Amino acid sequence: MGKNLVILESPGKVKAVSKYLGNSYNVIASNGHVIDLPPKELGVDIENDFKPTYKIIDNAGQASKIMKKIETMAKESDKILIATDPDREGEAIGWHISNRLKEAEGRIVRVTFNEITKKGIEAGLKNEGTIDKNLVDAQQSRRIMDRLVGYKISPFLWKAISNGLSAGRVQSVALRIICERDKDVNGFVPEEYWTVKAEFSTSKEQFYADLVKIDDKDFRLANKSEAEKIITDIRKSKYSVLNINKTKVKKSPMAPFITSTLLQASVNRLGFSSKKTMQIAQNLYEGIELGTRGVVGLITYMRTDSTRVSNDAVDEVRDYISKKFGVDFVTPSARKYKSKKNIQDAHEAIRPADINLEPKKLQPYLSKEQFRLYQLIWTRFVATQMKEALFEQTVIDIGSSKFKFRISARKNIFKGYQQVFVDSDFGVDKEDEDSNTKLPKKIDVGMMVTLNEVESEEHFTKPPARFNEASLTKELEEQEIGRPSTYATIIDRLIYQKYIEKSEKKLISTELGNLVNNILVDNFGEIFNIKFTKKMEASLDKIEYGEAGMLEILNKFYKPFEKTLEAVSKKTNEIKKTTELPAGGICPRCGKGSLIFKWGKNGKFIACSNFPACKYTASLDQSEGGSESKKDGSVKTAPKKEFGKCPKCGKGTLVERTGRFGRKFIACDMYPKCKYIHAEHISIKCPVEGCDGTIKDKTTKKGRLFYGCSNFPKCTFASWNKPVEKKCPSCGYGILEEVTDQKTSSVKYVCPNCKKEFEDIKI
Repeated sequence: MGKNLVILESPGKVKAVSKYLGNSYNVIASNGHVIDLPPKELGVDIENDFKPTYKIIDNAGQASKIMKKIETMAKESDKILIATDPDREGEAIGWHISNRLKEAEGRIVRVTFNEITKKGIEAGLKNEGTIDKNLVDAQQSRRIMDRLVGYKISPFLWKAISNGLSAGRVQSVALRIICERDKDVNGFVPEEYWTVKAEFSTSKEQFYADLVKIDDKDFRLANKSEAEKIITDIRKSKYSVLNINKTKVKKSPMAPFITSTLLQASVNRLGFSSKKTMQIAQNLYEGIELGTRGVVGLITYMRTDSTRVSNDAVDEVRDYISKKFGVDFVTPSARKYKSKKNIQDAHEAIRPADINLEPKKLQPYLSKEQFRLYQLIWTRFVATQMKEALFEQTVIDIGSSKFKFRISARKNIFKGYQQVFVDSDFGVDKEDEDSNTKLPKKIDVGMMVTLNEVESEEHFTKPPARFNEASLTKELEEQEIGRPSTYATIIDRLIYQKYIEKSEKKLISTELGNLVNNILVDNFGEIFNIKFTKKMEASLDKIEYGEAGMLEILNKFYKPFEKTLEAVSKKTNEIKKTTELPAGGICPRCGKGSLIFKWGKNGKFIACSNFPACKYTASLDQSEGGSESKKDGSVKTAPKKEFGKCPKCGKGTLVERTGRFGRKFIACDMYPKCKYIHAEHISIKCPVEGCDGTIKDKTTKKGRLFYGCSNFPKCTFASWNKPVEKKCPSCGYGILEEVTDQKTSSVKYVCPNCKKEFEDIKI
């Protein structure tokens, strides 16, 4: 026997945790899930109480190697500490691993680290426990439900529309929410209305006021003629100062961040996507190299729905505020925030692990994105224990016997918690800035004023706002759909499936997304709706709290689901016909079938209805105008871009094609007879110090493209990723590498030296 073994979930934490634990511990990471349901089969025995079949994940053998290493190290350890992330997924990962370590059963304990700091790790070690089976069962139930929905309904979509489409228990409800909002926006009919503003004056000054009451009642002017009639009456009246009301208004700071509010603030204030926000937060939690201090975890665990904060953290931030801003800025007693009902209160709110690590002090060690997110979290938390901001609100009413006009303004008289935002890069929100409305200075109640001018202005009601990542996250949270750990992945998955797209930061349903949604709602409406999904989320919580059993909840879910599946499966062909709309015209190849619109992995295209007897297809390049109907009813499709003769076969023509991940490339149109692909040739200076070679595009013996140095074998620089001649903004390395996310088709730039990522190459 030897050292104690600590098993983490993320490799990013290993260095920091090892530093704090010292030489008496070995630390290893599982790299997330190592055991899961099989990827190419249902893996759930429905007839045998939904018994799941678990297998080591087949990710090029990496999971097997990690599991084998863990088993070997466990045999030589005095104690095995399961220290996976403190949530349902982390509990399940720990449970799967511990089940593989049968020989070490009596030596396994469960510990959780809410923050990767010396204090956080020491607290975790003092509170040893066991794997929480209720938490595991809640995760298993969710996984099984999601697998049943995905594996039972996705094939239905393949038959009805196209292969490769997917449905998800929560994902499809989120899609429905977006589609229904878009439908409301597209169907919105603006209504006209008018407002009235008047210019008044005393003997020394002029000011403007808005009409707010007619005969002491609210009003609505529907058109110009109504507005003009009112203006005529207004001009006939005499006016005086009816009331001057000055009040002091307090504004309290918002609660510390939970996952959903962090995502919302990050989207709105920083412009980060939900996915990017969670990636950066994960880095901050796992630890950042801070010079001589080594790797330090900067924030607490970022997947939480609780606003609870430890007493120690509250005491520390209150002491910091007193020293930094003065005792007048700290609240008389600690401010506490109430969390919503039905939350998992296992973790604190998202806060700085050490309040004394001010953002500006850490800026040299953080990437631009890391700094901005850390600053957002830090300032929000500091504000929670600062006094309210204080404003003086002035309201002046001007009126006659029939009409009442109002002018109001607000002025800040004590910054309070807003001081921390003023001192940061954020500043205060526009709504908290002093009003620029000009108030009359010398005015008293009863004073007569002169009406100089009165005018009306036309307005139109606005449609509801389309969702963006922030507002969708808020909607999902309010409707209790999904969990903090799933918000970012839900949006990411919908974009990857091309069910929605981002346009000017708005999430807009695509034609395919609306088609999928309509079919799912029409046929599985009782499953893909807010009420049912909310009920299932509550059921999972009951399992976690020990108030319900896993089998009970799965039966309640699956029995009505099974009946719906049976009914829908009988009309799949009928449903498919509704998706194949006529494109107009007769097939130019067989002359028998009519042309119809169909869906494939690259989107919408035109095909012959006589398939499979006739396999005619024509692409629709929507970026170039799509299809066009001729007078005779046939369809004219957008021409393909041509780039000359193929240099390999000499017969084909080089045309633009679209790859499986949506990226365009140039290839021979004689494929598969000719497999020529035109590569973009590069030639840039090799970044290896002391090398005078050039990086060029090359191919392996099997024809795979890679990039290597012209000085090979003297210089061994090589990469599968395309090098870009741009210095790393962080470490100054000579190149960045272009990397495409295969799920989202988005491009990012990674430094091969310091491994930092950048979304914008111009930064």
